[in-house]
Amino acid sequence: MKETDQLAALLPQESIAYAERMNMPYLGYHLFRETLTSSLLGDSESAILYWLGKDIGRKIPIRSAAGIVLPFMRLGLGQLDLVEDSEQRVHYKLSHAMFHYMPEERLSRTLSLECGIVAGAIEVWRERETTAELMLEKKSDIRIIATH
Repeated sequence: MKETDQLAALLPQESIAYAERMNMPYLGYHLFRETLTSSLLGDSESAILYWLGKDIGRKIPIRSAAGIVLPFMRLGLGQLDLVEDSEQRVHYKLSHAMFHYMPEERLSRTLSLECGIVAGAIEVWRERETTAELMLEKKSDIRIIATH
């Protein structure tokens, strides 16, 4: 008789298998993103994550639009690629191996944290109010647009 994975009730089996093959411990990150924030924050999840991210971002010193790229990688938040940097906006593309295993509805809610981080870091760097918006065309085309 085949034994059921103890974690299968918490996360989709394919995401568990993929995360455990990674060099970094993405399984805990995925559990946090997939279930805990939703359970703890409920309908206010996106808004709370955005403002929490903005507070975190304000603490990450950057000196250019590309300055937030390495902190994203080091925090395990994904690959952030600078697409455009103009006086009015900064445009990034975001990807992460685990995004493929998350439902789009969850991505659109939980990636508010990343939007907030980008907005906070750019706000301090540019010294003016900045907001960031998530554009999710599909899991392979996720963009963060920060305007100020």
